[in-house]
Amino acid sequence: MTDDKHKKASRLLDALVAHFQEQLAPAHLDAWLEQELDALLAQAATVRLDEVVSAEQINTTVRKYAVQMELGGGIPELVGDLVERLYHHGIQEQRSIGEVVDEATITALLDKILEIPLSRRGIGWLSRNPVLLALLAGGAQLGVKTWLHQGIPESVRGLVGQRMPARWRASLEVRLQEWLIERVRALMADPWLYSDDNVASLRELILVAWQEFSERPVTELRELLSSEDIQELFVIGYDFWRQFRRSEYFATLLDTAIGAFFETYGRTTLVEMIDEVGIQRDDLLDDARRFAPPVVELLRERGLLDAWLRRHLEPFFFKPETLALL
Repeated sequence: MTDDKHKKASRLLDALVAHFQEQLAPAHLDAWLEQELDALLAQAATVRLDEVVSAEQINTTVRKYAVQMELGGGIPELVGDLVERLYHHGIQEQRSIGEVVDEATITALLDKILEIPLSRRGIGWLSRNPVLLALLAGGAQLGVKTWLHQGIPESVRGLVGQRMPARWRASLEVRLQEWLIERVRALMADPWLYSDDNVASLRELILVAWQEFSERPVTELRELLSSEDIQELFVIGYDFWRQFRRSEYFATLLDTAIGAFFETYGRTTLVEMIDEVGIQRDDLLDDARRFAPPVVELLRERGLLDAWLRRHLEPFFFKPETLALL
């Protein structure tokens, strides 16, 4: 009697496995995916985010990956390979800079930069920075010396050099530099420099320069920035991120951001939440139809689907309680 029950249980198990295999066969998989997605979305429309997870759970998970997880050394290497491929891609020669970044974007960005107080106050702060003032004055001084060198005949320069003591020339250069620093400081601190008319003129100059620059091919940017430069900049930023993510400052901002997210979406249903980020049913179904068939087919071919179904169903069919029903 017991053997008969085991045989019936085995046949029922085979039948149920065959049923699931049939449902997931290529001919029926599309309909099954659509049916299951609609059922899932119908349930998701009744479930709020805070009923599924808590802010603490999200916080713990985000901290695990953003703060605690040790980052592998393969990331810089991967980025390096990607940079090399993108940097030397043939499309860089086929596109102008203006085709990649349109003028409307540059105009909007420029207007915003000139609008915010940071721009004008930042220039005012720079006008009080001794290092910057010395740098600008040094550049102006070099320009004056170059102009004199080119504008005065060599014979006259040689005569002045012979007649004027070295200490006088050194003193003259120091006085010139001090005077230039004072003039640069006065210019940058003058409110007239930041008047609306001057800012508007600066805007027009930048846009005219952009129009000329935008017509150049993207490949010309390689003269300004090499592939190695990009990779080294990434490594610098990556090293900074590895240190910064462990700081109390970052942790505080992260906690605040998670709290704000949960306050906004905590009592929102899962369907409403994905709708707000622009994901629609058709998008989900399209992705399911793209990825599921080859995965399911691979599992079927290798017997993994059959093994998975039997691993989960077989204990039920051979339980004493189930056998007692047969």
